[in-house]
Amino acid sequence: MRHTIRFLLAAVTATSALLLTATAASASEYTVQAEGQNRGFGGADDDGLRVYACDTFGDNWGVRTHYTYRNHTGGTATRTVSDANGVTTGCGEQNMSASAPALSYQVCTGRAGADTVCGPWTRL
Repeated sequence: MRHTIRFLLAAVTATSALLLTATAASASEYTVQAEGQNRGFGGADDDGLRVYACDTFGDNWGVRTHYTYRNHTGGTATRTVSDANGVTTGCGEQNMSASAPALSYQVCTGRAGADTVCGPWTRL
């Protein structure tokens, strides 16, 4: 009986670890800085199914993540997700379909929607 309980406990532990590993998506992320301050960050999950922008500094600068994706005609298109609420909870986020994932992204910051400072384009 003790061997059965140990076996079941080991099986449950291994299964839980596998499920947690399988559901956790890693992300490619870039922190954008301007005028000596971290303004926020943005990025995308490595599989391209989620793109996000997070403004983390209450300074009237917003953070935008521009991203490219494969559109319905087979070409590529560019869109933007943004967050301009400073330190208020929440980030801008766009969930992508598996048939049209994000292909690359660029994180920018600036006042009034301007892209004053931008990081490099990053391919996923």
